[in-house]
Amino acid sequence: MRLMVISAPVPERYRGVWQRSLLVAPGVHDTTTTVLWMQTGRWHADLRIAAGRPDFSGVVSLDDCSADQLAWLATQQGFAGITEVVTTSGDEVCAWHRLVDVQPPGLTADAGVMEFTPACLIETGVHGPYIEHWIALPQSQGEGAVYRCGGDQDRLQLLLVAGNYVMRVCDRRSAWPEGVAAGTTLTQLLPALPLPQQRSLLDIEISFGIRVDGEWQIRHSSLPWLEGLQVTFGVEDAGSPWRELELHG
Repeated sequence: MRLMVISAPVPERYRGVWQRSLLVAPGVHDTTTTVLWMQTGRWHADLRIAAGRPDFSGVVSLDDCSADQLAWLATQQGFAGITEVVTTSGDEVCAWHRLVDVQPPGLTADAGVMEFTPACLIETGVHGPYIEHWIALPQSQGEGAVYRCGGDQDRLQLLLVAGNYVMRVCDRRSAWPEGVAAGTTLTQLLPALPLPQQRSLLDIEISFGIRVDGEWQIRHSSLPWLEGLQVTFGVEDAGSPWRELELHG
């Protein structure tokens, strides 16, 4: 996948890891969904896991998942791509250009008016009526990097680092079925598809980890059986397939 180019990096105050503390939208008041947004100079990765996840004990792959587990995986949200911040009519607007998305394409672009306050970062929807509050995680500012695995013709695989945290993104290999309307959800789409195709569309990883004893421990993932694993990425090893896209701090 060839990458879009944004000329200016986002302001320094955006960079790091943000955890959502509140979502208010029509009919919604959410303080329980685990939402983590990592922002580097130009790149972002975002993972959203609703409360009440079913038990995945004994599951080590999508092939092991029951129909109910597959249906729950389809409710998750997560995406990654390029971030752009512009000032319009005095408002600072942040736009997240999604290159990887757990869900099918939405009806509108993803953008919010951003307000930095002493207590939190407040995001107000541009294309929809919502408000989100974000809290910066400690030890996530300062150093940052982004790496890509493979070439332009390969599926997009990214490694984002912000301070003591990492996010790994591996896009699905399968394309969306032809004729999927914008705004369709995975929950709506999957029941009409054969089981192998359901698994194929759910085979997308967005994982969030923290540095522990020189390795990375996966704390949250769109693939629950990866959580708790200690992983070493080896991006600086000779012959590593990872190549640097961004480095700062």
